[in-house]
Amino acid sequence: MLQGLSVSPGVAVGRAVIVRFDGTPTFRRTVSAEEFGEEEKRLRRAARKAADVLRGHSTGAAGGIAPELAAILEAHALIASDETFLAAVLDRVGRERVNAEWALADTAEEFGRRLAEADSTAMRERAEDIRDVAREIARQLGGIAADRMPRVLPRGSILVADDLSPSDAARLDPRRVRALALERGGPTSHATIIARSFGMPAVVGIPGLCAAVSPERPIVVDADRGLVDAVPTKERIRRTLMRSREAREKSRRLRARTARKAVTRDGVPVTVRANLELPEELPALEKFHAEGIGLFRSEFLYLRSAPNLPGVEEQRAVYERLLEAAGGHPVVIRTYDLGGEKGIGPTLGENPALGLRGLRYCLAHPELFDGQLLALCLAARRGDLRVLLPMVTSLGEVKAARVHLSKASTEAGLSRPPELGVMIEVPSAALLADRLADEADFFSIGTNDLAQYCLAVDRANPAVAHLYQPCHPAILRLIRGVCEAAAARGRPIAVCGEMAADPAGITLLLGLGIVELSVTPVAIAAVKEQTGTVDTVRAAALAKRALEAADAAEVDRLVRGKS
Repeated sequence: MLQGLSVSPGVAVGRAVIVRFDGTPTFRRTVSAEEFGEEEKRLRRAARKAADVLRGHSTGAAGGIAPELAAILEAHALIASDETFLAAVLDRVGRERVNAEWALADTAEEFGRRLAEADSTAMRERAEDIRDVAREIARQLGGIAADRMPRVLPRGSILVADDLSPSDAARLDPRRVRALALERGGPTSHATIIARSFGMPAVVGIPGLCAAVSPERPIVVDADRGLVDAVPTKERIRRTLMRSREAREKSRRLRARTARKAVTRDGVPVTVRANLELPEELPALEKFHAEGIGLFRSEFLYLRSAPNLPGVEEQRAVYERLLEAAGGHPVVIRTYDLGGEKGIGPTLGENPALGLRGLRYCLAHPELFDGQLLALCLAARRGDLRVLLPMVTSLGEVKAARVHLSKASTEAGLSRPPELGVMIEVPSAALLADRLADEADFFSIGTNDLAQYCLAVDRANPAVAHLYQPCHPAILRLIRGVCEAAAARGRPIAVCGEMAADPAGITLLLGLGIVELSVTPVAIAAVKEQTGTVDTVRAAALAKRALEAADAAEVDRLVRGKS
């Protein structure tokens, strides 16, 4: 049994197809000054062909291509055409008197190494962008066939690989592949986005996976628990096939109900919105009947523009797209959650998660913060746009952000600023919610980080992940305090963490009086179904008992009706 990181839920059984995406062989040749012009022509011609190939993949692939993958491929095509990158390669050709292939490999490695050494997980994963594009250009330089993916995978395959590049994924037929299992990858890697776009179970970050799996043998991918069983028993295969069949049947049943509004069994309406990370996910709003966007993570704008700051007009155009897609429903946009292990920028100290990140980072970089707030205020003229501040720890931070927002609002010509909300994801913010409510217009509880910080548990660490328990009574008590503070001052409150998609969590949240939930789009139907089973009077009594529980196990027994 191999443990990895679950990045796209579900279970699957299939025969393993093992693919290693090794780098294109590179040779070194000394070139004369007279040959420089020819090497430049070869490089630019190969870069153009690579960009064309990538754009071609972005407009179609076997079985159709998801918008998320198309956007990544288009971004790779832009990198292949980027004059700064090509100029760096040509500079090396002229300076070191080497051929284009060698200069390309060295330059890509240098760029990739700089990114890989960053404190940011997201930035480290972007190093693969440069390497993927360089490999595509190298294939064109050498006239090497681009297909490393088997042309026809057997139906019912599970693809096992070291990694999966966007261009390789574009050649993958999702109708034939049941799941992905990869040695590398993380929560924001391209392989993760690809798996989610296909709705395919996926587990990544499993060192030694390819060596542990036997080709053409059945394996089990349990992406609900982040496990790959390389040598499953017949009984395990049987149970997994049953789980997979039940999940498909439930998914079909839920899709038929998703158009209905969420209402509890005793008639209390519940608002269910969507958490989004990319504009390419916007079609999911209509598909899953979301009542607006409860959380839009804006960091991708920074990541796609790095090392430059994203322009005001570029940001404004994206925010206006969100408002248009929401069709009059609210759109809550979280300001950049950068720094630390989640974003970009210099990070000092041994624990970047507790360093300069979130709102702290933005206040320390006013040129970045002011540009985003101006873009948000300009877009706010088109609809109900709300601004959400991440990683708030004190009232002073919110007051400082309010000053920046007021300035941007005036510059944008608004009569009043957009509503300003605070994410409650740090224990200090939960404990000071009554004071924060004086300055904030609404609250959004991020239960993922709140539980992680309160319980001192890194949920991505296999050694302690089992201790990550959002329904722990300590977390419930913090949430109750936030609810009381919000109610006292008439502030709306929502939950945008994974607890809002968990059946037990939904029951307890409704019992605490929270009737606004925001979840990943594919979870909306299940949330609506669970909501319909809850009687809020009984849920309130259950929540009261759970608040007095000694530990998460006791809460679980209460919810399951075992005590």
